[in-house]
Amino acid sequence: MSSYRKVVIACLSFFVVTHFCLAENPDGGMYPISTLHKLPLKKAGLKISETDIYNPNGTGILQAIVQIGGCTGSFVSGEGLIITNHHCAFSSLAPYSSTINNLFEKGYLAKSMKTELPMKGLTCKILEDHSDVSSEVLAGTDTIKDVIRKEAMIEKNMDHVRQLAQLKNNKIEIEVSEMLPGKSYLLFSYKVINDLRIVYIPPRDIGEFGGETDNWVWPRHTGDFSFIRAYVNKTGDGAGYDTSNIPYEPKEYLNINATGLDVGDFVFVLGYPGRTYRQEPSGFLKYQEEYQLPFISELYEWQINTMLQLGKSDSAYQIRQDPRIKSLANVMKNYKGKLQGLKKLDLYKTKQADDQALAAKIKDPANSRKYLETLKNIDSTYNLAEKEYKKYAWYNRLLIDDYFIKISHVVDLYKAIIDTDNNPEPKIRMTYSKQLREYYRNMYIRFDTMYFAKMLLDASSFDASDKPLSLEEVNSKITDPSRAIAASKLLDSSYLIDIILNKPSKILKLKDPFVQLAHIYYNDAKRLDSTEAIYKTRIEALTATYIDLKMDALQEEFVPDANHTLRLTYGYIKGYSPRDGVYYEPFTTTEGMIEKNGKNPDYNANDSLMKIFKLNMHNEQIAHHDVPLCLLYNTDTTGGNSGSPVLNKYGQLIGLNFDRNFEATINDYAWNDKYSRSIGLDIRFVLWELNSVAGAKNILNEMFIDN
Repeated sequence: MSSYRKVVIACLSFFVVTHFCLAENPDGGMYPISTLHKLPLKKAGLKISETDIYNPNGTGILQAIVQIGGCTGSFVSGEGLIITNHHCAFSSLAPYSSTINNLFEKGYLAKSMKTELPMKGLTCKILEDHSDVSSEVLAGTDTIKDVIRKEAMIEKNMDHVRQLAQLKNNKIEIEVSEMLPGKSYLLFSYKVINDLRIVYIPPRDIGEFGGETDNWVWPRHTGDFSFIRAYVNKTGDGAGYDTSNIPYEPKEYLNINATGLDVGDFVFVLGYPGRTYRQEPSGFLKYQEEYQLPFISELYEWQINTMLQLGKSDSAYQIRQDPRIKSLANVMKNYKGKLQGLKKLDLYKTKQADDQALAAKIKDPANSRKYLETLKNIDSTYNLAEKEYKKYAWYNRLLIDDYFIKISHVVDLYKAIIDTDNNPEPKIRMTYSKQLREYYRNMYIRFDTMYFAKMLLDASSFDASDKPLSLEEVNSKITDPSRAIAASKLLDSSYLIDIILNKPSKILKLKDPFVQLAHIYYNDAKRLDSTEAIYKTRIEALTATYIDLKMDALQEEFVPDANHTLRLTYGYIKGYSPRDGVYYEPFTTTEGMIEKNGKNPDYNANDSLMKIFKLNMHNEQIAHHDVPLCLLYNTDTTGGNSGSPVLNKYGQLIGLNFDRNFEATINDYAWNDKYSRSIGLDIRFVLWELNSVAGAKNILNEMFIDN
């Protein structure tokens, strides 16, 4: 039995000792598992073998790591128990929450497996195998000069390689991932488990203490953890929910070490980071700074404020929108942090200067000219894309977010059918009525109509070349879009579905201006999608050439940008200085939670937790008021690393990654030891909360017993 099957719970002490002897720091990097043998992990402080982490001929810690939706988790028992973040599991409480029984606020604990709640629509993936398929993907592309044709051939080859691998085993999921554009491609095989169940999600005032006030901020006092369980059918396949399913037995699960760490101690993190853009040319940074980041952050801020305002008078709506608001707020603050970082570091101009200076390092004059020509082509392509970006982004968000325009589009499509067949067969009628019912179910009329009116108003200020057709141009009689929306018959679900099912020819008499507007918008958006796809393909192909020439000039291998595949990053427990004269220690305790409690609506600590503090605040032997809570370390993480295990030098679980500091939101573009820090939850708080607050002895027993 592997040593990692033995759960080591050392002295459950909450006393933190600090020292200041820092080992050599890494340069940052999210390293693919195929490169672990090249890393100086032993020199950095690792006390186990690299094969204990990843063993291509056996099992290792990697087999304990899972991807859950857009997050990471890890097995902590032999019965499929997974630990991840609160914010990764939080939305799964939606089907079980109501104004009478608000589980979003109360949380949920299953005292036995029989009472675990199915998590609808969420799956987890476990890496089974990976292999290099670069030669297969790049086959036949050497002689193709046109960058768009070359990129199309690569895409075709990737799909072919994936399909061939999938045919060999339909019980696993195959993905082919680009590691370096035009250079390196890996094939990943995953076991997918479709039956996940809620074991424990803490109350919101523990799992989300600090709310948006503290999001992307240090110091932090958030108990961001939860437990779920993976189930399979009796043959071990990852089937959907069934009462006869049994807990999944992982090949490995993590041990827990509760002795704590000191300043300077080595840690490493395993997980599935989303996307980084460090190998992109300077044109990409300009595109982000001037268009993408400001547009999305401002739009999301409006959505959040509007939802919160509407929720004040409709508690059921507020409960339903809680997960969405939380998700939007997370992205909005992240984007604002990135914008601040880009401007503060003047990263676009710095990168632009670096790109130009590199040409002098390319020894071959022909390659130097090719490199400069590539940069010129990249910039010109971005300039073309930017001309229509505002309109493209506007369409993209409106047509995705607003159910009123979606309903208008369904009616337009149905009208096209009735134009050729005024008595469509029942199957077609049912398909369209089903789609409408889904949209009506998800639509909140007050928000969707306000959002539609807001987007129309925003578009009225666009330059003539960017401006989508207005409602007034479609129907000259309309002078007030908000009033026109309120009067639309499309808001009457019973009326519209009755026409679709029983009186299809009557749909032609529906002269609603929003149906005509949807027809124009969707067709224009389709045209823009095609144009943007051409720009994207061209930029990707040019970027592949740019990276290839850059690698040749610098004579070094690049760490591939994160792309949702399993990565390792390592570093040390370490504070930082956000500004002159200020230094942040890398540890917080529950004492900070007590100090913050009540200072604003985001700082309302859990009643049970506070009661324990008050009962024992004068008992020095118990000292519940000083439980280690969060920690700071200089590993390289990004979105997708939420829930990633933070491991010590022996590969034991000591914390859960859940965030970065505000200055480190720029990590997606550039990492720097001066400001890049990851934020994790100390495992000692998890153990204490399970024992003293939740009374979850069943979870503690399951993790502590060697099965």
